[in-house]
Amino acid sequence: MKRQGCEHKTGEENRDPGPGRSKMTEMEIEPKGRRILGKKLMEEKRMTVSSSFWFAFAGALVLGIIGHGMALFNKLSFHDDIFSIFMTGSTINVGRWMLYILVQLEKWFYGNGHFSIPAVNGVWSLVCIGLSAGVIVQHFRIHSNTLSALLGAVMAIFPAVASFFGFMFTVHYYMLALLMTVAGGVLICAEGSGAWGKKTAGVLLCGCAVGIYQAFIPVLLMIVLLDLIRNLLREEEKTGAAVKRALVLALCVAGTMGVYFAGNRFFLWKENVRLDDYLGISEMGTASLGWYLERAGMAYREFFLPTHNTLWDMYPQALYNVYRLMLCLDLLLGAVRIVQTWKRSPSKALLLMAALALVPLGCNFIFLMSEEIHSLMVYGQVMQAVLLVMLADRTEIPVLHLNRWMHRGAVLLLALCGIMCFRYDNQCYLKVVFQQQEAITWNTTLVTRIESAEGYTDELPVAFVNRESMQDHNLHNMTEFDFLTLSTYDQNIREYLNDWAWESFLARWCGFEPKTAAPETVADWPEVQAMPSYPDDGSILIIRDVVVVKF
Repeated sequence: MKRQGCEHKTGEENRDPGPGRSKMTEMEIEPKGRRILGKKLMEEKRMTVSSSFWFAFAGALVLGIIGHGMALFNKLSFHDDIFSIFMTGSTINVGRWMLYILVQLEKWFYGNGHFSIPAVNGVWSLVCIGLSAGVIVQHFRIHSNTLSALLGAVMAIFPAVASFFGFMFTVHYYMLALLMTVAGGVLICAEGSGAWGKKTAGVLLCGCAVGIYQAFIPVLLMIVLLDLIRNLLREEEKTGAAVKRALVLALCVAGTMGVYFAGNRFFLWKENVRLDDYLGISEMGTASLGWYLERAGMAYREFFLPTHNTLWDMYPQALYNVYRLMLCLDLLLGAVRIVQTWKRSPSKALLLMAALALVPLGCNFIFLMSEEIHSLMVYGQVMQAVLLVMLADRTEIPVLHLNRWMHRGAVLLLALCGIMCFRYDNQCYLKVVFQQQEAITWNTTLVTRIESAEGYTDELPVAFVNRESMQDHNLHNMTEFDFLTLSTYDQNIREYLNDWAWESFLARWCGFEPKTAAPETVADWPEVQAMPSYPDDGSILIIRDVVVVKF
């Protein structure tokens, strides 16, 4: 008997679904179909992380920990680090207003101040470098896991990073600035729906990154420039679209500097301080056109033919040879892509030539920012390796499988570069280990002799006369390390002892921090004039209730 409200079903509707299947009404099927469709759409929209990202991250973290192990698991503290072991150094007064904010956040988070801890600050720094490498290979769609891993490794053990690790008290902030610069640069290059929102976020992020450490501006310029090159290599890219893209990217970079200068002005006003004349920061952007042209020429010269024995030099001969081979492969791959592009569109080929010609300026843009350059300021040069990976991963040469050999050549050169950097970094650390121990021993002997002076009491002030002229013919100077020109590791033992932070070294490594008397008040005393120089007998005397140590 048919129930009220039920309609008679046709044979098709009542057909047995067969074994293993259950009957399902249309009302039951439709929601499930919507769920499946919704799930597929969500999967398509969800941003996936490529395997290249993880290979780049792993390459940086693994080789970084091994390569910098001597700095991570020992305390190498000298120069600025021994003075700033419980603080972060200069912030707002040198234009690093975002660094000031991060310092306050760190103190709030940990609740017990700031410490120069190698394993904590160092590993965090390598994580930031690894993430930066991963974001780069993800953005430039690098397919080769091998090239990605090698790029991450080179970015982690590039000599400039060893220089950064000489400033362990602040290196984790600097490497966070690198990550912010890379991530912000990628957002600036965003396309498609919501692109302007991403570009705005990228401008703000990069502006804050510059407020931590200004020397990563070349990295931002190279991210933008390489993105422009990548799009020019696409067949569907039109010349007009490429020009428009270049103008938009230039506008975003200008916006980044606007954010930085606005933040700079605000915090200078808020804290009532003035910019120090530190490495030309207070005069950045105010030099003459002639000066900038001269410095641009220097940037190109140093890209192709780096000058040895300079503060920014970080290439021993073997590493320099690998650098030149990488440069040659870059030029060859660039030339191939220009020829291939010319066949499709001469106008695009000209734009590609112009973009590639700007690479040396982008890598070495720091030369236009300051006259005094140190090797930790030229990390932008690692972006040449990014260009090599991008070109080697994408270039197709349909002649005798040359693209395969180009790819293998890039792998070989990046591996050689990694080996050379790995060894060079550890040579620097080895030098510091010996010099630090020699300095501790020498200063411990000095303390013993001071406290052994006749009539000494620990209430007497000590005057160190000619403190910056310490000499001792018995000091062992290891000349085998003289070729190490990397900044912060380029001092011999005499320069190490005469470092500006010597008194902090004496206090923290040797436990000797006496009351001091101004040396200029005793230097002209006749008794002091007649004294010999340390370590000779009579170079430490107690005169008029002052312990005088004459160097």
